[in-house]
Order: sequence, then C-alpha cells, then structure tokens
Amino acid sequence: MLLRSKLLGLAVLIGGLCGHGALAADWRYCLAVSPAQHAVYMSPPFSDDESMETIESEFARALDRAAVQHDSVQCPLGSAQSILGMKAQAIQYNQASGNKVVQLNWRP
Repeated sequence: MLLRSKLLGLAVLIGGLCGHGALAADWRYCLAVSPAQHAVYMSPPFSDDESMETIESEFARALDRAAVQHDSVQCPLGSAQSILGMKAQAIQYNQASGNKVVQLNWRP
C-alpha cells in the first residue's frame, strides 16, 4: 500500500512537471511590415500565455502609439529554438527584399 501511494505521488509529480514544461516551451516574437517605410518592426522572442489575438493587438497598439504605419501584425508561436529560427529567416527575407529591420524593445 505504501509503495502504491509513493508511485501515485511520483506519477502526479511527473505529470505536473510535464504539463508545466509544455507551457514553458511556448515562445513568440511579433512583427509588422510597413511598406510605406520599407521596414519591418520586430520584437525580441518572449514566453507568454496570452492569446494570439491579445498579443497581436498589444503589439499593434504599441506601434500605433509610436505613430508607425504598419500592415497586420503577426506573432508566430513555437519552441524557443524554432522561434529563433523563424525570426532569423524573417530578418533574412526582409533584408533581401530591401526592407530595413527595426528591432523593438517590446514585450507584452
């Protein structure tokens, strides 16, 4: 009986850690293109549990407050490693397309 209780406790602990690890793996960065300024505005990667709509709205409002003309905002979601790769590809693509990449110090 004591062994069964310890095994159950261990299973609950492992399950809790695995569940928390999934949340910790959700990373984003935000970007918005400004065709008029030939620029793309990007945030640093961040971990957040807000909805995509909320984060995109917050980033758009920050750009609006700074009087930056921009198209729609995108905040891709992935693991820390995949987000770094996605951001690097976005930077490379925009630079090759003649857009200036502007790194913003913004977090939700």
